[in-house]
Amino acid sequence: MKNKIVTHFYVKEGKKDSNGEIPIYLRITVNGERAEISTSRRINPDNWDKATERVAGRSESARIINSSLNNILGKVEKQFSGLDVQDKRISVDQLISELKGKGENQMTLIQAYEYHLKNLEKLSGIDFAVTTVKKYGYTLNSLKRFLKTQYGITDIRLRDLDHKFIESYHTYLRTSEKLMHNSAAKSVKHLNRIINISITNKWLQNNPFKDFTCNYVSLNRSYLTEEEIESIQTKEITINRLAKVRDIFIFQIYTGLSYIDMAELTNDSVEIGIDGKRWIVINRKKTGVRSSIPILPRAQEILDKYKADPICLSENKLLPVCTNQRMNGYLHEIEVLCDIKKNLTTHLARHTFATTITLSHGVPIETVSKMLGHTDLKTTQIYSKVVDRKIADDMDRLFIKSELKKPATNC
Repeated sequence: MKNKIVTHFYVKEGKKDSNGEIPIYLRITVNGERAEISTSRRINPDNWDKATERVAGRSESARIINSSLNNILGKVEKQFSGLDVQDKRISVDQLISELKGKGENQMTLIQAYEYHLKNLEKLSGIDFAVTTVKKYGYTLNSLKRFLKTQYGITDIRLRDLDHKFIESYHTYLRTSEKLMHNSAAKSVKHLNRIINISITNKWLQNNPFKDFTCNYVSLNRSYLTEEEIESIQTKEITINRLAKVRDIFIFQIYTGLSYIDMAELTNDSVEIGIDGKRWIVINRKKTGVRSSIPILPRAQEILDKYKADPICLSENKLLPVCTNQRMNGYLHEIEVLCDIKKNLTTHLARHTFATTITLSHGVPIETVSKMLGHTDLKTTQIYSKVVDRKIADDMDRLFIKSELKKPATNC
């Protein structure tokens, strides 16, 4: 629609101060609505030129005041133009709010990010995993470092963001912060989430990053073979803390649970399934998706082993799980003890369940996806590609054996 604005500088004769000076005001009329703002400038009434709406004369004082009035008028026109491009009716109060830095167009990137982070923190452990909230916090800190390093500022208005900004931020993450591709992509995804929230709240008209692409790349998921699992299970470990972590790691391998979901298992997490056997039934912390996993015999043995564990009894937990950082540290020691040439982590256990325990033994991918609590079958298909690679390697060995067993031909 067509918005109209009229501006008019004038002085208020009735507000003369003890020095005999009067204030200069700016009257703004938008679509017939009128408002006024103070320019914070005062002059001798004899020096005001009503025709030009400026201070008369060529004195230094007149030049400074007139320059200030021109700057104010420039800001008004800029704010009006910024609102006018939205093709909506503008109110004079809306324009005044923008001029005072309180309007929607003044919302900054860090303010919008902190707004979203506060909402996440309120729902931490309810609708969002604690780790998810922490990751948003990490991204916010990296964004602040980027603004300071790249632009020498602590914040930036949403309306000032452009495609160059997101390109520079991504480059900064990959170079200065030294993030891997997928970690950088995750930070960009977090930032894009803030932009979409800003658009929803009408702090921003359009997404300045809409043409920027930074997709995740599929990684080769490492997993343990049956032989490696057996070597860990049967290894005699005399150090109590390592033996306990070994058991918990094996439990993960036979359930596919993530660290956080496993750490929060209680007696209420176990139900009798449709087959009359014991199942783990939870809502995943990361996604909130229901995950139902039949408890395999090896996993049940470990649960039985720790029924009377003091930590489990006092905290109403199924397993005495230490912190993820400490557990991964202990797993590295187990890795050395068992002569495993792979990096043992809680993530590796989940990958092993998906590949060696289930998919490699003919469990349908849809079933595996449900047990893992994936929201998208494409996520599970990453593991199926790993299994395809394993099948190809196994078949290669079979072909070699077949060639060796061929009878020699007589010439």
